[in-house]
Amino acid sequence: MGFYSKIKTRVRQLFGHEVTARVELQCECCNIHDWRICPVGIDRNSEVFSLGVGDDIGFDKGLIVAYNCNVHAFDPTPRWIEWIKSQDLSPQFHFYPYAIGGRDGRMKLFPRMPKGKPSSTMLTVMNEGAKDEGDGIDVTVKRLSTLMAELGVSHIDILKMDIEAAEYEVIDDFLAAQLSVYQLLVEFHHRFSSVPLQKTRDTLDKLYKAGYRIFYITEKAREYSFIHLDTYEKYLREA
Repeated sequence: MGFYSKIKTRVRQLFGHEVTARVELQCECCNIHDWRICPVGIDRNSEVFSLGVGDDIGFDKGLIVAYNCNVHAFDPTPRWIEWIKSQDLSPQFHFYPYAIGGRDGRMKLFPRMPKGKPSSTMLTVMNEGAKDEGDGIDVTVKRLSTLMAELGVSHIDILKMDIEAAEYEVIDDFLAAQLSVYQLLVEFHHRFSSVPLQKTRDTLDKLYKAGYRIFYITEKAREYSFIHLDTYEKYLREA
């Protein structure tokens, strides 16, 4: 992102059209396919949940190469389910064709075409590629707590989410369930016309109150990396 793009983001923040937030914790940080993680406490025994992979599993493969850990990847979009099946994947990569939400059951997802690349969202009205009810696809949706129980996973070391505005209900649900999530990497979708900017601000506040601290923000101010402070400090003491 260049100088003028940074200025554009800052101007949007000054006029209240973009979230204004700051890094709250300085910690070791490394880049895994354009997502930032903190390597403290991450090893071959770590459990990673990657929500919304599409046809880009560079982050997932990067973590497996770097740490030889298990990555559980999720995406309900039919096109990407077929694409995943055609890939030569590591035994540490586990794929599930589910949507992740705040309840268990079935739900409709609606196609969108950001920059010509198909994905799915629970929203019917958006800035880009809005569709009507007839375009929806029926998919299985599961809560994080349900998936953890089914997979025998007691905690999540890294939870990455790029799930087209479903992140808000997933975060609310895992906070309410008090799930053990160490690092949270998330793209917020308040750029959608039907997602108020305040929704992201409220979510940032909820995460802070739950003990999470921001350790990285992209220049667009839409992708964030959070770490649970108590867990991070525990790993530092054990090092």
